[in-house]
Amino acid sequence: MIVKESRIRTKSGAGALSRHVLHGAKNEAIRVLAGSDWLMRDHVREARREGLTYGLRHIAFNPDEAMSDNQLSDFARHLCEELHADPEHLTLVIHQKDGSTHGHLILPEWQGNHVLESRFTWMRLEKVARLEEIRLGHTLVPGRHDKAIAKALCREGHHQAAEQVTALIPVSDSAKPRAAYTSQARRITERQGLDLPAMKKLVSTLWSQSDGLKSFRAALAEHDLTMREGDRKETRPGAHIIEKNDGTLIGSFTRLTKVRMAEFRKLLAKEQSAEHEKSKLDIRSTRVPVRITSENDQTEILSAPDTSPAPNRSPKRIRLPRRNKAIDALRRRQMEDVDRPAVVPHIPPKPLYPLILSAEEARLRRRIRQAIQDQQAILDQRAPEADWAPLKREEMLAKWRKALTPYQKQLRSSFVRYHRAKKEWKQAKESRWQRMTGRAGKLEKVCQQLLLEFLEILRFVIQALLHIVGLRSTPPEPVRSILTEQDRPVLEEFRKQYDAEFSAPADPEKLEPWLQHRFDRLVKARTDRIRQWDKAHQAEKERAKQEIARLRSKLSVPEGLRNTMAIAPTQPAMGPSL
Repeated sequence: MIVKESRIRTKSGAGALSRHVLHGAKNEAIRVLAGSDWLMRDHVREARREGLTYGLRHIAFNPDEAMSDNQLSDFARHLCEELHADPEHLTLVIHQKDGSTHGHLILPEWQGNHVLESRFTWMRLEKVARLEEIRLGHTLVPGRHDKAIAKALCREGHHQAAEQVTALIPVSDSAKPRAAYTSQARRITERQGLDLPAMKKLVSTLWSQSDGLKSFRAALAEHDLTMREGDRKETRPGAHIIEKNDGTLIGSFTRLTKVRMAEFRKLLAKEQSAEHEKSKLDIRSTRVPVRITSENDQTEILSAPDTSPAPNRSPKRIRLPRRNKAIDALRRRQMEDVDRPAVVPHIPPKPLYPLILSAEEARLRRRIRQAIQDQQAILDQRAPEADWAPLKREEMLAKWRKALTPYQKQLRSSFVRYHRAKKEWKQAKESRWQRMTGRAGKLEKVCQQLLLEFLEILRFVIQALLHIVGLRSTPPEPVRSILTEQDRPVLEEFRKQYDAEFSAPADPEKLEPWLQHRFDRLVKARTDRIRQWDKAHQAEKERAKQEIARLRSKLSVPEGLRNTMAIAPTQPAMGPSL
């Protein structure tokens, strides 16, 4: 889900936003779920009375997958909760365009007693979008702030969601997604009658089909587009823009084609060096002047002496004839024929006349072909996990270690508190005075309570470990804040049952072999599932293969009909003519 935010200035008013949201001509349907035009204008008046620079906050959200109006309304409410906005004073409009829906949420900047929050809102809105995608089971859309979003989700306790967002983080910063144009640029081009998304797609396609800047410029010229150096040469040297021949700006080359500026500068330098070398190797600079004398004169014009004064002219040059491209192409084809083998492979001759069938026979053959396709689909089936990418040991182990780090710290901190309390209790127990005053008894109760808390955190950490490595389907149950002596037997039994798992996170030396062993079992389990699936579907595939062979035999031409069909005469195999 893509979420974009913009702030409407108070002096601009709500007129333009109201026309775009409530009366957009390009939308198939507009549904106003909350608010009105009057409410937006009233918010602007309140912001003007308070002396605010901005009056409205416009948040547009476009889901990748279909969402109902109720789901879009819930997402708008989650956005209000994130920004601490009053949901009673919002305007929510749903647009339907090209069969898909997207929403527009308008919030007042003045919330009655405070201004709407604007700190790190882009990251926070993307965080709400990732949580909504996880909650609805949609495909996660990567963003530029996934690393910060993952940290924020960890702080808020959404560890499972943080792991899914962490998987979206690219290896390098250059691979982060970025917008090809701003919403303001798109509005400007729409007013000029230009479809900016279509032009962006066209430019990206032309660049992917080009092998360099020279061919790219030629492809742009075919679509009435040009590329030139930008006007801000001092601030952004080397930046180029793409525009139409009438001067309408499309956008920056690097943004439209997703090419990094450093790589583009290398392409420019390569293009300039190629032009410089071409000017050096120009054949016209190698022409040698030849004077016409009486020895090589065939017209005998120079045979008679010339008494007129010779004009002061530059010596004549012999111009080289222009090469005919058609003749060059013919010669290349002749050379290819020389290298071609003399024996031409035999190709079965095609019938001179098509096979004449009745309508019923044609329908029957069409049904047979459809049945062959259905059986081929069964034959092409593979195990669900067969197409998955192979598990990478180092990456998977590094991911597990990183996910276990906060749990290990929590377990170590709880154990240190319990160990310190137990040491103080033993010292007080040895002192007669502290036993008489009752301090030893109090320290014993504190020690027993900290032991219960340590066992509860141990239970939480072990469940988290099992969930991370795939041995537990659900996340760990939260740590309980209130524990009694009735919980001790269950916690002690849990510790005995998972003694090996307890030793793994407690001791770093035992953790690595345990993770290695778990990874090997994970790979083996996937291989066993694929083998079992293939074995279970082997009989079905054999039946599909036999059925395909039987159906194809029905499509073959009958022997008697094959003999009556006129066959085109075959041409003798001959080598190339020289």
